[in-house]
Amino acid sequence: MKTGRLPGQTPNIHLNEEGRAQADALGQFLKGRKLDAVYASHLERAIETAWRVAAPHGLSIRIRPELADTNTGDLTGRFTKDLLEAPDTKTLWQIVRDKPSEACFPNGECLAAMQHRVVDALEQIAAAHPDPAPPAAPETQSETAIPSTVAVVTHADPIRAALAYFLGMPFDNFQRLGISPASISAVALGVDHATGNRFVHVVNVNQTLPDSTR
Repeated sequence: MKTGRLPGQTPNIHLNEEGRAQADALGQFLKGRKLDAVYASHLERAIETAWRVAAPHGLSIRIRPELADTNTGDLTGRFTKDLLEAPDTKTLWQIVRDKPSEACFPNGECLAAMQHRVVDALEQIAAAHPDPAPPAAPETQSETAIPSTVAVVTHADPIRAALAYFLGMPFDNFQRLGISPASISAVALGVDHATGNRFVHVVNVNQTLPDSTR
């Protein structure tokens, strides 16, 4: 997909050869892991990654448009290297870089709104897949309930924005988080069955696959 342009929510952008190889490696890496469901945005590049994750588990892909990349409006398709210099975009692009909480794309969406919709979607997905309650019978108290595990395939900025929220980072710093193609970031969301309290735990950020899997 490496075009140097701002993709936004443009349809019919597909994984290139390198992207397909990375997605294949991700699918193989997750093949032996327990997955209860696979979700993806409606954009082709996310779906093409998601089915490589879902297929080894015999799972279908659950499409959630709320997981889509930022709607960059009038800037969609523009070369990113030109945005800081072009007279019609340099002021906005400076805000996008330095104060994203105040950045809104003309005829698109605000970055803060993107964070809100992605986090809301993730919270809804987590609520739809609660962890099983621990066994109640005394003879099974030593058994451990296996947590629900869901794969969500989305895009770099939505991942950064969601991680910033769950890490408690100021949104203006979200672009400092590095997210590599086909990397894994994991967040545990749920309710403690013993106390009833909600918990959020960021397990890892931008886990890249070993070279042997690529």
